[in-house]
Amino acid sequence: LIEVPLSMFKERIVEVPNVCIKEVVRAVPRVEVHEIIKEVPKVEYQISEQIVEVPEVHYVEKIVEVPEVRMQELVKTVPKIQVQEVIKYVPKVELMVHEKVVE
Repeated sequence: LIEVPLSMFKERIVEVPNVCIKEVVRAVPRVEVHEIIKEVPKVEYQISEQIVEVPEVHYVEKIVEVPEVRMQELVKTVPKIQVQEVIKYVPKVELMVHEKVVE
């Protein structure tokens, strides 16, 4: 027997890093300040004092008697004499005297 070398192949999965470069565009707001000048009227007041006399009325109350007529009915009661006889029984006491001799 003659020995012959036998080659055997076995496949194995090996991950190989593959670098893929991509560009990312991100929108970020940028603040810009623009000054706009607007004219606004500034109101200034100039005050002047004037004295004006105003009449002030004071009322004073005064009592005045006013006659007032009232009608009123007056009922006067006058006694009327009436005689009425009423019979009243009163017991009459009689004394009866008895002689009693005590010896």
